[in-house]
Amino acid sequence: MSIYPQNQTDRRRHVIILGFDDVLLMDVAGPAQVFGSSNKILGWDAYRIATATEDGRDFVTDTGLSMRADTSFADVAGASDMIVPGGPGIDRRLDDLGLQRFLTRIQPETDRLISICSGSLLTASAGLLDGRKATTHWERTDLAFRKFPRVDWHLDEIFTQDGKFHCSAGVTTGIDLALALVEFDHGRRAALGVAREMVVFMQRQGGQSQYSAPLRAQSTTSKRLNDLYSRIEANPAAPWSVRKMAEIAGTTERTLHRDFKREFSQNPSRFVEERRLAIARRYLENSRKPIKEIAFLSGFVTEQRMRRSFLKLLGTLPTAYRARFGERCTQ
Repeated sequence: MSIYPQNQTDRRRHVIILGFDDVLLMDVAGPAQVFGSSNKILGWDAYRIATATEDGRDFVTDTGLSMRADTSFADVAGASDMIVPGGPGIDRRLDDLGLQRFLTRIQPETDRLISICSGSLLTASAGLLDGRKATTHWERTDLAFRKFPRVDWHLDEIFTQDGKFHCSAGVTTGIDLALALVEFDHGRRAALGVAREMVVFMQRQGGQSQYSAPLRAQSTTSKRLNDLYSRIEANPAAPWSVRKMAEIAGTTERTLHRDFKREFSQNPSRFVEERRLAIARRYLENSRKPIKEIAFLSGFVTEQRMRRSFLKLLGTLPTAYRARFGERCTQ
């Protein structure tokens, strides 16, 4: 059901997605789905989406699936948003003068130039990110710093903005970034509607780390730490003292501290606090539960402890956080 049934063609945005062989399918499909679902939620065609390749021919994604090209680089004009996706195919195009000339030409004509995942490296190859804040996938860290040292890389952030230039760090963060852009264009209510339509959480904020606790826990080589993390996530309200965590992990408190520092770059207590904070934020963003109940469900137990944690780690209070990011916020 649409929430903005009126026709607002004067606010329609023309989104062009750059296509090339071996592009990452999700880098194209994720943002495209967000903008496409926005049209349904809004009740009018707020976003017109098309793909462009150098010669106007269809292209093959990294999965082997072919995608249709709607136009060629030469015929692209008047794009509100230019999306530059990433994928394994970028490695053959970082020195592509034709692609660089196209991005350089189209950049002044766009309101936003949006780089997804390793697509930031393509944008950087055209010199468009020199001196600008940007991010890319963590696996491309060495390449990013070596080949594009003039870029102000913030590789610990899931997405960044510097004027009209937007970058996301990885595959699903392209969805986060697209949701953030929909929120900017049409408000929180519309972005929440799209997130629910796609059955994803409302977007993570750009300052969050792409090395977040859940991702680090999934990638740890230590089975005992992985099992301990699963226990904490399943029951955050339990009294997770360092002694208890060490007993569950079958190790000493000293060894546990060393393991957490190695795997997560933080001590066990801070790890638990950040997980409780993440759970509390989800409740504040997506429910109208009382603050006292959220404090209990997320493991802080008392409102006072939750307030202290929010102030220390986020610089804001739970009530202010809900007012800004909660589901009833419409701005």
